[in-house]
Amino acid sequence: MISIAILYVFSPAFTYKSVESTRFILTALIESEATVIAIVITLTLVVLQLTASSYSTRVIDIFEESPAIWMVVGAYIIAIGYGLTVLNSIDVIYASGPLNFAIGEWIAYFLGIFAFGALIPYLLSSLEIMKSSTVIDRFAERITKENILSGVQEYEKVLGKDVSSIGYSFLYSDIIRPVIDIDGDPIQPVIDIMHSSMMKYDYGTMRYGLKVLENYMIDMLEEDRFKKEEGIIAKHVFTHLERVGKLAAGREDEDSAVDVITSIFMIGNVAMEQELERVASEAVNSIKTIGRLAIKREMEDIGVIATDLIGEIGRNAAQNRFDFATSITANSLGIIGNEAAKHAGQGLEETIWMTGTLYEIGRLAIKQRLEQSVFHSLNSMGDMGKYTARNDLPKTTIRIVKYLRNLGIDALEGGFNKNTNDVAEYLWEIGRIAVWSQLNLMAARSILKQSKESLEDIKGRAKEMKAKETILATESALEKIEKLIKEKSVEDGIRST
Repeated sequence: MISIAILYVFSPAFTYKSVESTRFILTALIESEATVIAIVITLTLVVLQLTASSYSTRVIDIFEESPAIWMVVGAYIIAIGYGLTVLNSIDVIYASGPLNFAIGEWIAYFLGIFAFGALIPYLLSSLEIMKSSTVIDRFAERITKENILSGVQEYEKVLGKDVSSIGYSFLYSDIIRPVIDIDGDPIQPVIDIMHSSMMKYDYGTMRYGLKVLENYMIDMLEEDRFKKEEGIIAKHVFTHLERVGKLAAGREDEDSAVDVITSIFMIGNVAMEQELERVASEAVNSIKTIGRLAIKREMEDIGVIATDLIGEIGRNAAQNRFDFATSITANSLGIIGNEAAKHAGQGLEETIWMTGTLYEIGRLAIKQRLEQSVFHSLNSMGDMGKYTARNDLPKTTIRIVKYLRNLGIDALEGGFNKNTNDVAEYLWEIGRIAVWSQLNLMAARSILKQSKESLEDIKGRAKEMKAKETILATESALEKIEKLIKEKSVEDGIRST
């Protein structure tokens, strides 16, 4: 009221004495306000369409929640509505006295000025929303534990429960994936933007979204906000990151694939520090899936990096006596190694690298007496040996045979006699496959000779330790090898040993 009184005292006389001039000004003001709000709405829809097509249709939700646009629309509705009211009753207001006339007139002017001024924060807000980082940040604000769990359907909750052994969902994690309520999933909008950015080679936006999800997970891990839902939330988040990594690998985008598996590794590494074994295991599984696809796409470097990161988590898990996580690591390395063996021309070096990493983890598992991990380490190593023998990789096969020999002896000395017996069977199987496969005779002889020598070494150690079952297992494997030598006439250079 004070401001209105001041305006009344100091305003020129014509502002409240000339009805016609006031009517003309108010008419022009209302018309300009209507024109501006029409233009604003039109441009808003255009900007909304462009932003949605660039990032995601979910950007519409951000515009709907933006207070700036509703403030502008509200200001113009009030200004136009009040101006029309004054304009319609201008003669009555003028007849009621110059003060009422001046007050009504200046309120209309004030509302018009306010409406035009509201365009400034609206424009700034619209420009800010058009930035990819702002869109991602707005979506990231919705990512909470409660929102994630609300977007997870019952099937995923079953797969996400804590387990004490490697179950079906872990062994076939790249086949069994969770069922997600896409509309209620708070992470999906960020993933949509990352996918869209990757397709348009906008790596800055993709990396920003990846970093947001990585920081969110690490913050949750460090603040210990997982509790009982750690497996469910971890599987959910890693599934999304895994899909981004698979898209990058599928498009042979090495840089993006490395960024994804590195982020997953960082999360898994923090999980290991916080002793969240299940989360670390999920991280290993996702890296394995991306690495496996990368090898299929002949992206050797990605396979090596994936193996290195999985190995790092596996070593930490074994040193901290996390049997389950170490088992997942050994199993994952075996799967990647087998895939590399299938692509012998592209995967030879990866296979050699993987065998060394797996060998190291196997020895740590035996040292730490991790029963489940010992089984999976030897099982993965044996399977890799059969794959490399079948796919004409004699040097790698011989290396694996030597590793199996050392692991077999270590397992025997560590009290894992049954696992050593399994090693004896693997050594015989590798020799048999080498002879029956398409390997040249010299390579087959070399592998068979190494298998026989390894079995004899294990048998000798078993006799020293009086391990009867292992002695029988090695003798049986040696008898099979001798029979194979006679049948296939590959005795040159073998019997002399």
